[in-house]
Amino acid sequence: MSVITFWNSIEKECGQTLSAIAIATYMAMEHNYRILLIDACFHDNTMEKAFWKKKENKALKELTGGKIDISSGAEGLISAVASNKATPEIITNYTRIVFKNRLDILLGLKTQIRQDHEKSMMLYKDLISTANKYYDIVFVDLSKGITRQSSEAILKISDVILYTMPPNLNNIDKFKELRLNENSIVSSQKIMPLLARSDESSGYNVKNTSRYIKEKYTIATVPYNVRFMEATNEARTASFMTNIKLSKSALNVNGNFFEELGRTAQMVIDKIREVNK
Repeated sequence: MSVITFWNSIEKECGQTLSAIAIATYMAMEHNYRILLIDACFHDNTMEKAFWKKKENKALKELTGGKIDISSGAEGLISAVASNKATPEIITNYTRIVFKNRLDILLGLKTQIRQDHEKSMMLYKDLISTANKYYDIVFVDLSKGITRQSSEAILKISDVILYTMPPNLNNIDKFKELRLNENSIVSSQKIMPLLARSDESSGYNVKNTSRYIKEKYTIATVPYNVRFMEATNEARTASFMTNIKLSKSALNVNGNFFEELGRTAQMVIDKIREVNK
């Protein structure tokens, strides 16, 4: 049972949420794990629209076990945590199902007020610790930045932190800078660099970036894939991933995308084993 957190120190778009979605979905499909993916970002509906259309139909409600209109999900669960009523088993009452017994999602808080979000986030450490007793892996898509006390608390209890970078020199250099700082969380052994939206035709492709940051092995990546991007905008993520699994081929871009997700997933599993020795 492990907590894997996706995070970046710079508060700019870096492909973090879509990377979390891709890896969690892949691992739920290909590995015998029960997974919870937690949206812990502020005012961002990317994860919700990746799997569900705004207006749910009756058929989808039946497929998801009828768990469509539950007390805003995260808000209800936070209330249970605050009143010491949260148990590992009841967490599923507040999540949505993507793949039964494989992948559940806890959608983010609905508030658009930063202070209210931060106040609720202070309870997420306990929420995640409780969930970790029920699920094999808890993935957390954490708000970017390093100044918030709640974020630091979640990073500290994480078994592995996937530091998510776009193929951008400023972000890559920031990672190098933080890793050299002994007081930075990035300098810890549980950090894994992850290159999001990588493109082999770019000068900052995964192999060049690995060499630049002086990694011995090729770093983890979630390649750029326009069909995946479209699927996450149209609530088709689950069907897209299922289809490319059934028709994957190393000769096409979707096959390469799926293959790289597999390599990254194995790196995450190996890192979990390494830090838990």
